[in-house]
Amino acid sequence: MPTDDPKAVILRYYDQVWDKRQPEAIEGLFAAEYVNHAGARGLLAGPAGIRKNYDALLASFPDVRFTLDDILVDGEKVVVRYTMLGTHTGEFQGRAPTGRAVTVPGIGIYAVSGGKIRESWVLRDSLVLLRQLDEAA
Repeated sequence: MPTDDPKAVILRYYDQVWDKRQPEAIEGLFAAEYVNHAGARGLLAGPAGIRKNYDALLASFPDVRFTLDDILVDGEKVVVRYTMLGTHTGEFQGRAPTGRAVTVPGIGIYAVSGGKIRESWVLRDSLVLLRQLDEAA
C-alpha cells in the first residue's frame, strides 16, 4: 500500500517513472495543481507538464537514468542530489544526436503533501550537459 511519507513518494517517482519507465504513474504522483519552477526549461504545470518533460528527455536520451546521490528530508520538503546518465541519440535543444554519453549533476527540491508532489525546483547543470554534447569527437 502506498504511503504518504514525502521521501517514499519521491522514491516512488524515480523508481516507477524513471527506473521502470512507467509514465502512467505520473498522474498518481503529481497533484493537479503541481508546478515545477524549472528554470531554463520553463514552467512545467500539472502531471501533463511532467509527462511532456519525460517524453522530451527520453526522445533525446532513451537510456537516461538517475542515480540518487543524496536525499534530505525536512517535513514536507525532500531534496535530491542526483546524477543523470544517458546517451545522446535523439535531437536535444536543436543539437543533432552525437552518440555521446553524458553525466550531469542536478538537484531537485520537492514539496510533497497528501501523497502527491505539489511543487518542485529541479535544476540540472545544463552547462555541463551542453559541454559534453559539444566536445570534439
